[in-house]
Amino acid sequence: MKKLIFLAFFISFFSYSAGENKCGELEKCFSFDSSVHDRDSLQRGLGIYKNYCSSCHTLRYLRWNRLQRDLDIPETVLIDDLISNENVKTSDFVTFGLPEISPIGAPDLTLRTRVRGDDWIYTYLQTFYQDASQATGSNNLVYPGTAMAHVLIGLQGTQELDSNGKLKQLSKGALEPEEFDSAMEDLVNFLAYASEPARIERERNGIYVILFFVVFTAVMWLLYREYK
Repeated sequence: MKKLIFLAFFISFFSYSAGENKCGELEKCFSFDSSVHDRDSLQRGLGIYKNYCSSCHTLRYLRWNRLQRDLDIPETVLIDDLISNENVKTSDFVTFGLPEISPIGAPDLTLRTRVRGDDWIYTYLQTFYQDASQATGSNNLVYPGTAMAHVLIGLQGTQELDSNGKLKQLSKGALEPEEFDSAMEDLVNFLAYASEPARIERERNGIYVILFFVVFTAVMWLLYREYK
């Protein structure tokens, strides 16, 4: 019985590991580690989300006032440039007036990085290419047949698949490749933050907790030596 349990655990573990990096038509997603403590990056990512994503995608589980506090956004900027709607309160969720259920099937992005992973989202945003067979005129290596149009084409430019199935740049966008990579890092950083705003405080408090236990252990050791 113990052998069967161990075998089942062994198979499930490696089955999970094998699918962990599954990235559509790619062998592995591009490596990316989000940094929710880089406030400048989060602010830039918010700007990209606002300009290119908010027309279709909501952040239904994130409130404006939490966003303002964590990203250190001045109230005038929040109200005039981001909310831009006198009927929306700062305590409301970040929906930009979109309905709860998208008529075009666009998912809410609040928890998207937690479901897919930072690497998956980052790679997905990087691997759009021209495909005349698709209704949107574009396709994606990570999510073949995606219904999402390549809304970032103005920044990235156009790509196509060569005969070996590799992406090749056809035309340049407003950003150089390195600048586009950096912009996507900012966007994914912001989405990672939006999926768990408490992560900033949790990781910061974790350092204090570890330091407390180090000091506490040292004090207990000294007391032990004194009174043993």
